[in-house]
Amino acid sequence: MLAALASCVVFGVDRLNAGRMGLRSGLVRLGRHLRRGAAAYGVLLIALLLTLLASSYVRRNVEAEARTRFDETTQATKAAIYRRVKANLGAMFGARGLIIASDSVEQDEWNVYVRKTTRGNRIEGLQALGFAKYVGPGKREAYSRKARVKGVRDLWPEPDGKRSAFFPLKFVAPLYEANRKMIGYDAYADPAHRPVMERARDTGSPQATRLDYLLANAPPDSEADLALRKGFVVYLPVFKRNEPKDTVTERRRALSGFVVGIFKADELFAGTFGRTFHPAIDFEVYDGKETASNSLLYEKNGVRSGGEKKHEAFFEERLMKAAGIQSGKHVWALHFATLQAFERGAKSNLPAFVLLSGVTLSLLLFGITWMLVRSRSRAFRASADLKVANTELQRSRENLVNTREEERRRLRRDLHDGVGPQLAALMLQLETASDLVSENHEASALMAKLSKRARGIVSDVRRSVHAIRPPALDELGLVEALREEASKYSPAGLRVSVEYSEELSDLPAAVEVACYRIVQEALANVVRHARASKCSIGIRLDEEAEALIVEVQDDGRGIKDEDRAGVGMISMRERTEELGGRCTVKAMAGGGTLIRALLPFQIKEEVPPTQEE
Repeated sequence: MLAALASCVVFGVDRLNAGRMGLRSGLVRLGRHLRRGAAAYGVLLIALLLTLLASSYVRRNVEAEARTRFDETTQATKAAIYRRVKANLGAMFGARGLIIASDSVEQDEWNVYVRKTTRGNRIEGLQALGFAKYVGPGKREAYSRKARVKGVRDLWPEPDGKRSAFFPLKFVAPLYEANRKMIGYDAYADPAHRPVMERARDTGSPQATRLDYLLANAPPDSEADLALRKGFVVYLPVFKRNEPKDTVTERRRALSGFVVGIFKADELFAGTFGRTFHPAIDFEVYDGKETASNSLLYEKNGVRSGGEKKHEAFFEERLMKAAGIQSGKHVWALHFATLQAFERGAKSNLPAFVLLSGVTLSLLLFGITWMLVRSRSRAFRASADLKVANTELQRSRENLVNTREEERRRLRRDLHDGVGPQLAALMLQLETASDLVSENHEASALMAKLSKRARGIVSDVRRSVHAIRPPALDELGLVEALREEASKYSPAGLRVSVEYSEELSDLPAAVEVACYRIVQEALANVVRHARASKCSIGIRLDEEAEALIVEVQDDGRGIKDEDRAGVGMISMRERTEELGGRCTVKAMAGGGTLIRALLPFQIKEEVPPTQEE
């Protein structure tokens, strides 16, 4: 029993150890996988993050565009209401000017003014424009007698008590049936209108009543002739001419009546929308500050939504002024709310499309990056092999150039020390032989011809020697050879200086020749193109770069951007590139040109002598 139990325990421990080993191995493989694909997973994470940002940005733009449409509609509607109220008040102020300017205004003259003012639908929502004349208590009977003589209605309603003032509507226009019935009506008897009229009198500014139901012509489809319609009345005080009106007392004493503007709410507000109003936005006008507790003055679609919480997007505004004309303390609340059709139109599939496209593109980028990561090591190995091959190729090229120059040096030495003296001895022998056979004209002519031919061969050999390698390098060394070359340009008015930092005797033949030829070409260019008076040649070793640096600088006109590289410039670059170096030409800030050539070479290390040596 105990043996079986011990066997089970050992088996369980083995399985636990095997599980730990498997988990550790899996974690190691996962870590290795993540390290290899870190770039790919980073690209995936960044792409998904950008996708989420783009989708959020597009969604906000869609919402902002919808909000902009809503705001443009509300602002356009408010501006239209301001313009319409301004036009109506302007008509009332014009009527007051007519009354003040004329000694007596009658119904016909009033009709002409109202007809001209309302021509071309410039005034919207105005049902009637009239004049309520002030009648004092002592003039009540006289006013009634005049009304009966003219055949118009007397002051109504009859006063129910003793009053200090009466304001019967003397005339009104247009003379519709509903407006005609209002002649003689004293609104001062109405408790709702009296405070408004008194406030207009005391402030001297137009004042509007609250929501009222006005007697107006019935709609065309109605069987009745007259109907009550929602609206309001504006009272504009008229004062006597040349009377002081600075204080409340003076204004009360100078009051002669009121210009009365009767407005129908539905016509005043309905025409303000035009084509700019969005059909899916509800518009309401309330008489007062609050949309939930005051009377509805106008509603666009017939369903009251002010004060409801069905739509979050709403706009509320107070109209305290109409086009700069003070309108008192009366407030209209404008309520704008989007309808469900607006919200359905504002919805867009663009954010979802951007999100789906971004996720797809992110996965595609992840796949591409993963493939690049897998080939990364191969690319690095290939790059390293290519770099080694390029290095070997450049080294082989440099060795080839150095070998060529060394061979040229040896060939020049052989021609100079071997062939040259032999040809010189041959010429002397020919001259001696010519003297011996001077009596034989034919032999003498032949010998002269051979001597001339020998001198030509010597000149050809000398030119070949100079072309293979400048003799001055072997005879004088690099620095002195450059100084000798520089002295040739003194007659041309060019002062040339040669500066060097250390001994340059152990340079490879290829570097010496390249340096000498580059300086030759540079000096020739200075004389030919630069129009310089001074030129400096600098030579120094850069042991860190294992290169000889050659700099030729002049004080001439400097190289221009439009100047094309000539044969000399191309030759300098080719000689530099043969050795794996580089040649640059640039214009100096203060004038002149700097040619800089870097000629790399391997510095020979000194081998310490052995004891046997």
